[in-house]
Amino acid sequence: MTQNRIKPIEDSKKTIAAIVQDRIRDAILNGDLAAGSRIDQAQLAADLNVSLVPVREALKKLEAEGFVQIVPRRGAFVTQTSLDDMEELYMARTILEGQAAYYAAERLTDDDLAALKALNAEMKEALESHNLSRFMECNRRFHFIIYDAAQNRYLSNMIASLWELAERYRFRYVYFTDQAPIIQEEHQKILDACVAHNKAQLRDAIAYHMHQTLVGVKGYILSRQAKD
Repeated sequence: MTQNRIKPIEDSKKTIAAIVQDRIRDAILNGDLAAGSRIDQAQLAADLNVSLVPVREALKKLEAEGFVQIVPRRGAFVTQTSLDDMEELYMARTILEGQAAYYAAERLTDDDLAALKALNAEMKEALESHNLSRFMECNRRFHFIIYDAAQNRYLSNMIASLWELAERYRFRYVYFTDQAPIIQEEHQKILDACVAHNKAQLRDAIAYHMHQTLVGVKGYILSRQAKD
């Protein structure tokens, strides 16, 4: 299969390797680099107008995120999506993020709540305009304001690690399924629980939100498998 060309890199404050990492991740998420396909590193370097060094560095970081698998003497491959993997990942996330939210509920400050309200409005606008990159950025900030309020760096670090692994599933839920009204409703329920400082309500709203994502992506994957 011929891989689509990725647009070259222009000037940026980010390091070249970080930009390459973003571009490859985006190409995987939007399907330009298909699941299971071998990544042509020389072609990527040529498309991005960089040397092989930042490409290799970016691929190592993407392997840590779960997007890429590097096989010795064979090369780098786009990680296959897996229903079993997704279910295990979301079980772990539900436990960690639900409990972090539970302990965060009473610690959220007025500034935190103001930021959450602003981000909720931004996410609504991004979904309605189909600006998915903007939505994903605001979505992450929204959730981590809550998790970081638990004031436990170990929890925050573990959640951040699992969050990266879930990105390939989360993007598909937003991109390939018409879930914007449901997502907005779920975020509003999370925000309402934050405003009420209700620990159990916030934990349950977070858990339900992730369950809906899991169900949505599973449905999409199964429907695609049935067509293949």
